Amino acid sequence: MGIIDAVKKGFVVVSSKLMNVVLVFFAFNAIAGLISLPLSNPSRAGNPAFAVISGVSGVLFFLVFVMLQGAALGLVKDQLKTSASGMAQFITYGKRYYVRILGLLLLYILIAVGLVLLLSLVSAGILLLGDNIATRSIVAAIVTVVGITVITFLVYPIYVVVIEDTGTIAAFKKGIEVARQNFWITLGLFVVVVLVSLLISLIFGFITGAATLALPAGAGSILTTIINAAVQSYMPIVMMVAFMSFYMSLVSAKDSREYTGEAAG
Repeated sequence: MGIIDAVKKGFVVVSSKLMNVVLVFFAFNAIAGLISLPLSNPSRAGNPAFAVISGVSGVLFFLVFVMLQGAALGLVKDQLKTSASGMAQFITYGKRYYVRILGLLLLYILIAVGLVLLLSLVSAGILLLGDNIATRSIVAAIVTVVGITVITFLVYPIYVVVIEDTGTIAAFKKGIEVARQNFWITLGLFVVVVLVSLLISLIFGFITGAATLALPAGAGSILTTIINAAVQSYMPIVMMVAFMSFYMSLVSAKDSREYTGEAAG
């Protein structure tokens, strides 16, 4: 499967088969966004009560998000493997993969924290040589390359959890190995998906900005939140389909090569 084929498949499958999943994500994102609007008001930044409420709501949203991820990935897997998926399995899949996906996301957070600390030390060391355009450019280049590389390596583990119904660590190892063996094509898919997402976000951002010009500030914020929720609900499901189908094609091709090699031997 080629990169463009995977992206096309993402849009086609989501638009024709998985819009119910998109609607669930839209409801979640819209509710979370509307609840967050008063909490993100800069005038309340110093209020301890709002800080606590914001922190608690953030944790709750994250925990619900993990459930939705597992549920959506399970239905995407069904659609790709059997061309059929039913919302009746939504909660079942969410519960089934919950602990493993939560563990994987927490592992990602630990990696991100460690990476930030390491890059901070490296950046500080480089800037000690002189804080100028050249050293800042070197730091920016290092951070960008390392960040993109790590993201590329961490693309597949969450799909391994669902497709192969395996544990967090085993999925983590296999996902990284598949990404390592197919690094450049995986990076290419990641770049294409990000560019498409940015283009769609820019288009809807422009439309939203134009639509809110004539609205009061409060109404404009609500409209912006709802439109952002729609985009943030549709594109992630497209990405799920694209990356999962791409991973399945990579693994299938590898298994086929190994089988052919064994048969020849």
